[in-house]
Amino acid sequence: MSKIVELTAGRALEHGIAMMVDHGRGAGSKMYVGGQANADVAAGTALTATATEANLTQYAIPADSLVAGSTIRAQYAVVASAVAGGTDNLIVDLTLGASATGSGNESTVVNAAFDVNTAGDCALGDVVIQIRTAGTSGTAVAWGSLSNPDTSGTLAGVSYFKASFAVNTTVLNYLTVTGKWSNGNANTCASQGFVVDIVNPST
Repeated sequence: MSKIVELTAGRALEHGIAMMVDHGRGAGSKMYVGGQANADVAAGTALTATATEANLTQYAIPADSLVAGSTIRAQYAVVASAVAGGTDNLIVDLTLGASATGSGNESTVVNAAFDVNTAGDCALGDVVIQIRTAGTSGTAVAWGSLSNPDTSGTLAGVSYFKASFAVNTTVLNYLTVTGKWSNGNANTCASQGFVVDIVNPST
């Protein structure tokens, strides 16, 4: 019988505890198991009537915490609460880089325009970023799915892949969801969910 339950009195382990798991490759090969790094517990600041890109939500990844093989999974939901025009688009980006202003980051991981017709329409992303090389000249690739369900439940989805791009793992990196409207109409949206999971292999 596992002693973990006894140790935690039936509660889940805190995410800050590092666990080393033998993943079956032998020779003492281990893997560092990370976990949930971020989960927003409230809606972000509303973005209204602007075609200027602005941060919707953000998570700061500490310097030197990513290594070759690290994976970052970002799940995000941006929801419209008011839409003035039936042909307006909501452009939602996912960026990674040293700038706290997402539009200023050197790496735009996802750039997608979502057709938002009525209040309640969503821009959803589920993206994995995998670090291939670490350091000041680090590189990564990304893949995932983007979907655009409307209020009636109709789902339009696409698969997504981004080839090798730059990431400096030695500095603080901001993983940011940004948004802007295709015009200045009286449209409003906000981030309603942003979950980030990070897992590192052993070093």
